[in-house]
Amino acid sequence: MISLYLSALDTYEYKSRFEKFYIEFRQDMYAVAYSILNNKEDAEDAVHHAFITIADNFDKIKEIPCQEVKAYIVIIIRNTSINLYNKNKRRFYLRAEFDDNEASVNLNLLENYEYEQLVKAISKLPQIYKDVVFLHYLQEFTTKEISKMFNISIDNVWKRIERSKKLLKEILERGIEYAK
Repeated sequence: MISLYLSALDTYEYKSRFEKFYIEFRQDMYAVAYSILNNKEDAEDAVHHAFITIADNFDKIKEIPCQEVKAYIVIIIRNTSINLYNKNKRRFYLRAEFDDNEASVNLNLLENYEYEQLVKAISKLPQIYKDVVFLHYLQEFTTKEISKMFNISIDNVWKRIERSKKLLKEILERGIEYAK
């Protein structure tokens, strides 16, 4: 893993200093991250992201007095861990909200319609929803793959799927002609 961080550095001197830095602080950084996240994998992710941040700004560290470097490191790993914690918490709530909303848009409803009616209804969806429906349900791409294709978050993909289901239900219930 250290080779990834070293590849972000320009000079041999920086690489050598960063390697020593990595060995000296990685355990402390992990301990801080774990104390916030209470999860081994998340703590490792936080340490990884923090080291990437540090490698990107490593030239600034030489300007920090030695006694303040550890404080700087703690601030970076603490903020990275808190951001990851908040991101995971939001994802959990969005996912729970999505699951609740998904129950209200029962896909079994679609079984009551002919294929041609479904195709017409899908064609009435806005393009961003049509694309997600097509990729997720017909091409069977995962939400992660779709998020990379559109350069949007996975939560955004889930939200588009949810909205497309609601719109599709509304179009089918009110009739194809209702949709614009």
